Parts: sequence; structure tokens; C-alpha cells
Amino acid sequence: MALDILIIMNNYFHDVATAVLLSSAVVLWALYRLARRGGPGELALLARAYPLLTRFALFALAWVVLGGIPRVVFFGTHDLGAVRDDLAVPIAVKHVVEVGAVVAGAVLWRRVKRLVEAGAGSDASEGGDARAAGGGVGA
Repeated sequence: MALDILIIMNNYFHDVATAVLLSSAVVLWALYRLARRGGPGELALLARAYPLLTRFALFALAWVVLGGIPRVVFFGTHDLGAVRDDLAVPIAVKHVVEVGAVVAGAVLWRRVKRLVEAGAGSDASEGGDARAAGGGVGA
């Protein structure tokens, strides 16, 4: 009984981590679009949000991977797939889409990192310090 509860909780938190990962990427994408279209204020906002969103996303990705291990192990007894045999194809499609989303998110994160670093570099060359303003990548 205790194992059943732990597995169900793991599955729930695995789903929550997936949502956190996706929502972090959506927020980062929206701020990235604002920064590219706007001025220094929008870029500074992106630079301030980037480290926090990155931490959220990395934690969520780690939980998706690590929490996915017991989910796979106990799938046949504790998941909807155990109840309905006809879910193999939809679940496979879901995972292909999710892997695609993670790859697209990684590409987005790299682009944002370059933009933030370029903005920090231009601030430093103009005598400003992006880290002092709270916009450093490692902040």
C-alpha cells in the first residue's frame, strides 16, 4: 500500500515537472521575443529572468528523467496503460512530441543565453555592469 502511494505521487510529480519544464520554456520564449523587439529594458528583464527560469527548467528536466525511471518500471501496474491496452501508440506519440519539445527548448535556451551574454557584453563595453543590475547569467 505504501509503495502504491509513493508510485502514484511520483507519477503526479512527474507530470507536474513536465508542465513546469514546458511553462518555463514558454515564459522564456515570450521574454526572448520581447527582448528582440524591444529595447534595453526588455533585454534587462530577460537577463534577470534567465537564471531563475534556467534553474526551474533544469530541476524539472532532472525530475522528468529521474521520476520517469520508476514510472517506466511500474507502468504495467500503476498507470493508465495497465488499465487500457490500446494506449501504446498514443503514449509513444506523446513521448516523441515531448522529446521534440525538449530539443526545441534546448535550442531556445542556447539562443537566449547568447542574447543575454551579448547584452551583458555591450553593457560592459559601455561602462555598465549587467551583473550589478541583476542581469548576469550566473546571478
